[in-house]
This record gives sequence, C-alpha cells and structure tokens, in this order.
Amino acid sequence: MIRITPSDRLLVMYLVFSGITYIGLLMNNQFGVYFGLILFIVFTAYVLSWYLLMTITILHTQLLFSQDRVELVVGESSAIGIRLTSKIPLHPIIRLTLVCSPHVLIGTQRIRINGGEDIIRLVSRWVGVARIIGGIIALEEPLSLLMIQAMLHSNGVSIIIRPRSTRETRGESGTGGYTELGVSIEGRLGDLRSLIEYDYEKPASVIHWLTSARINELMMISRGDYGSCPTFIMNTSSRALVPRNGERPIDESLQVIYDSLYQCAEVKVVLVGRNYMEERVVSRGMIPFLEYSVRTRVIGSVGANNLVVNIPNYFLRYVEHGDLLDVAYIRSSLDDEPTIEDIKKAMNLVGTRNGVVLLGINLSPGVDNTGEPHETE
Repeated sequence: MIRITPSDRLLVMYLVFSGITYIGLLMNNQFGVYFGLILFIVFTAYVLSWYLLMTITILHTQLLFSQDRVELVVGESSAIGIRLTSKIPLHPIIRLTLVCSPHVLIGTQRIRINGGEDIIRLVSRWVGVARIIGGIIALEEPLSLLMIQAMLHSNGVSIIIRPRSTRETRGESGTGGYTELGVSIEGRLGDLRSLIEYDYEKPASVIHWLTSARINELMMISRGDYGSCPTFIMNTSSRALVPRNGERPIDESLQVIYDSLYQCAEVKVVLVGRNYMEERVVSRGMIPFLEYSVRTRVIGSVGANNLVVNIPNYFLRYVEHGDLLDVAYIRSSLDDEPTIEDIKKAMNLVGTRNGVVLLGINLSPGVDNTGEPHETE
C-alpha cells in the first residue's frame, strides 16, 4: 500500500547529468564524461538510499490512537492523542490525513515518526456515528524529488456525535395532528402501569428510586405503550442526507426526536423511503446509530461514481467494503423520495393519526381537511 510519485525535478536532474556526459563524449573530453557519470551514480545512489530507507520505515509504521471511542455533541470539538511508531529508528516528518466520513472535520497534520504523541483536534459537524479507519501519510524527499504515499490501517476510533442538548422544539402543528419538521409536546410520559425489574438498556430516567431504595433492587416504571409520546414518520431518502449550506435535513429531524425524548423514555420511529419502510423503537442514546443505519443503507444502494471518499483512488482497492461504508458519503441525491403511497402505508402501520409527526416529508401537492395526503390532477 505504498505509492511512489517522482517529480519533474527528478527528471530534470537526470537530463542534466546525461547532458554533461553526452557533451563530454561529443567533445572527446574525458573529464566531462567521467564527471557526468560520477554525478549520475552519486545522485542515483542518494535517491535509491533515501527511497529504500523511507519505504522500509513506512512499511513498519503503525498508527496508534490514545482512545478508541470519542463522544461529542454537534458543533463541539475534542482532542485525541496519536502516535506513529516504526521498528526502524528513523524520525522523518510526514503529513498525515486521517480517513473519516465528513461528519468530523480533521485537518492535515505534520507528525514525526517515532516522535512521541501528538494531539489532533476533532470538530463534530453532523449527528451520527463516524469512524476513523486509518490515515494517508505523505513523505517528501528534502529536495522535492520524490514523494512516498501510504495508507495505514488501524483499529480505528469510533466517534459518537449526538444532537445538541436543548429542550426547545421546532416546527408548527399540522392539519389532523400531523406535523412537518417539528412537534410541540406536552410533558407526559403515558399511563403508569406497574413497576418491573430495571432493564439496563433503558435510560436511568425510568428508574423508580424510592421503590428501588426500599427493596434494595433497581426497579423501573412500566408505562403504557408510548402513552402520549409521539410517533415519528421520518424521511430516509438520500435527499435527507445531502447538505445545504453545511446543514442536512436529517439532522433537523433527529433533533426533533431527541427533544421529544426529554419527556419520553422511548419513541416509535417509522423510517420511510421509496418502496422501503421500517419501524424502530428509539431512545436518546440510539439517535446517532439511527443516523448511521439510514446513511449506510443509502450509501450501500448507490454506485461508486456517486460516492465521495477522502482516499486517493490508488488506495481504494485496499479498503474493505464495510470500512468504505463507514467513511464514504453521497455526492448528490437519488430518485428515492417516498411516494404518497409509501407515506400512506407508513400511516397505516402506525394505525392512528393522533400524535403522529412527519419529519422531512413533503406532502406534495397537499393535505386534505382530514389530514390525509391526497393527489391532485
């Protein structure tokens, strides 16, 4: 996984040495011939020596991180330690570009191999799960004659990016209980049914602490099925992932769901796309993984020509399909917007219009007085 790129300067140097030797031959000048040959041999020995030493150093270099998991909120930043270690005791300075999806902004860093730990700052951009699978390193010869590029794989760093913590809700109520791009929720959790043994996959907010302290065992509240909590129908087409002015529609939808979970331990989310529908039960901690599921499903359905990856084409052959799904992103939206029939099926799956919230769905051409989407001639 190493690529060597010679510069034009290297070609010029060889042309100069060859020219000196050739002129010496034409003029029958032994000094010129020998001088040109010596320069040619010495220069070649230097270039090959540097190339071999740096190549061996890079082949034995490992990319190591100080932690394997980072949790962020959208718009925040975090620093992680990074080291490049090699069995060859050399200390060249390289340029490192980490391979990650555009959920995280990471600049190119100058790092010394075998130079100890450096700090890299990660800036979160969108909600979701991102992963650093490795890095592209570039090492340039001091005279800019050659450049060596290599892709270093690592165990990676998982980056969990959550929505901003806010109790604000956005959007306006729609006809018949439906809402587009937002919901206004009263602080009700549903009807209390009973106390049951605590499920450690549930958030701590559902624990009934008085009862737990009395019997010395964690107990949680069992409520009616979602009570007065809303049910969300969310657009999961590629359009929801395409950013405009740096913002994605799916982030706004996920923020609305996240806000509702201040009052509800869990909510039901129906994912809908063209000929696609899936029902999920989501808690606050699952929001980034919901985005990851939507994103990888869309990316897995598009061709390579519609993907953007911050990896040079030469190295793409060395990236496994699963890793590619983690770091790739779509160039433009596809023709996979849910139809009116798809939305009707999702509403029928929910079974009620009360408390149903539409997220990122354009009811085109409109909604009739009963709240049902309709088509016009």
